[in-house]
Amino acid sequence: MSTQSVGYVKRGFVHSPHGNIEYRESGDGPPLVLLHSTPSSSAQYQGAFPYLDDRVRAIAMSSMGYGASDRPPHPYKSIHEFAQCVVWLMDGLGLERASVFGSHTGAVIATEVAAGWPERVDRLIVEELFNWGTPARFAVHRRLHQHPEHEDGSHLAESWRQAHGWLGAGGMGRAEDEVRQAFIDSVTAHAGPPTDVYDGMSWGGAAPWSMCHYSTWEALPKIQAPTLVIHGANSELGRAHDRIVAELARARGIRPPAENQYDWRVDPELWSREIRAFLDDPGI
Repeated sequence: MSTQSVGYVKRGFVHSPHGNIEYRESGDGPPLVLLHSTPSSSAQYQGAFPYLDDRVRAIAMSSMGYGASDRPPHPYKSIHEFAQCVVWLMDGLGLERASVFGSHTGAVIATEVAAGWPERVDRLIVEELFNWGTPARFAVHRRLHQHPEHEDGSHLAESWRQAHGWLGAGGMGRAEDEVRQAFIDSVTAHAGPPTDVYDGMSWGGAAPWSMCHYSTWEALPKIQAPTLVIHGANSELGRAHDRIVAELARARGIRPPAENQYDWRVDPELWSREIRAFLDDPGI
């Protein structure tokens, strides 16, 4: 039964070798796997489904350790491990091939899926992709992802303030329910004492830590799938846009209007129109 006929976004789990992988799905058509930013979850795309599900089977997954997905049995220290979980999700859903979309951290994971398993990826779409693999950029993420827990619960108040601080980021204008979800995702991802594995970062820093020890530039030439590269017109990460497009064998790029980094919430109609057009005909 399609999601459209039941009238709601379906949720479920794939049982992988490393635990349960949460996913949400909606629509009928060619499969499109959606990968989220950090410390979000598959809930990041809850409001995006109506803009896609008349043309594709949109499947949003929560990376291991995020959302309701299990933490892996050992701390992941590579983007390849996160990408492997995307392939396990596809296996569990019976998908031989799918198109893959990733935003921010998810864009790096999507890049590795396409580079490491080219036979599984029809089309690749990367939003705000960047090469974070330098000491200076790692230092930025170390500051961002230190969330020690305090007995008085003050860390929860800080997570709430951060979630509200994202309210107008990039012109997104998130609704209050999205802020609450962002808060829940953040608390879930960062729960527990910091681990030495991630240089003092909390568990929610697992994907950023791995991202900062990954070379986007080495991965891009391995990608065979037609690729759409998206950076907001005023995104500070857009300085890598032209090089990313040039490093890919088959790619084109767009710089849609945005105050800063781009996200589907900036302009859902434009976002979905560009994605659906690319899936129908990459033009490259």
